Amino acid sequence: ALIRVESNGNAAAVGDSGKAFGILQIHAITVAEANRLSGKHFTHREMFDPIKARAVAEIVLSHYSKHISKTTGRDATNKELAFIWNGGGAAWKRVANPMADTKQKNLENYWNKVAKAL
Repeated sequence: ALIRVESNGNAAAVGDSGKAFGILQIHAITVAEANRLSGKHFTHREMFDPIKARAVAEIVLSHYSKHISKTTGRDATNKELAFIWNGGGAAWKRVANPMADTKQKNLENYWNKVAKAL
């Protein structure tokens, strides 16, 4: 669903004014986070490779899923994972504790697209 929303499966996709690459529209900061978490050495340019892009997404989402499990005692929901992917590692907290701001509105809009793609 994330791939469908982000690029519709286009591995050559470039978005966000040239800052997001590949099927999952990955930014350099997300690559850096995945490398920090895993000890790997992915480059931002490698995010045009669907296998490497999926690996980066799996590293990031897996890390925060474990954090959610430790914090809440349950598995992450699809909505929490979508919030993380779109809004960063702590964005999952906004599912249970929404805020009346633009970021919340953007996360909810993103989730609606992901939910539809599911």
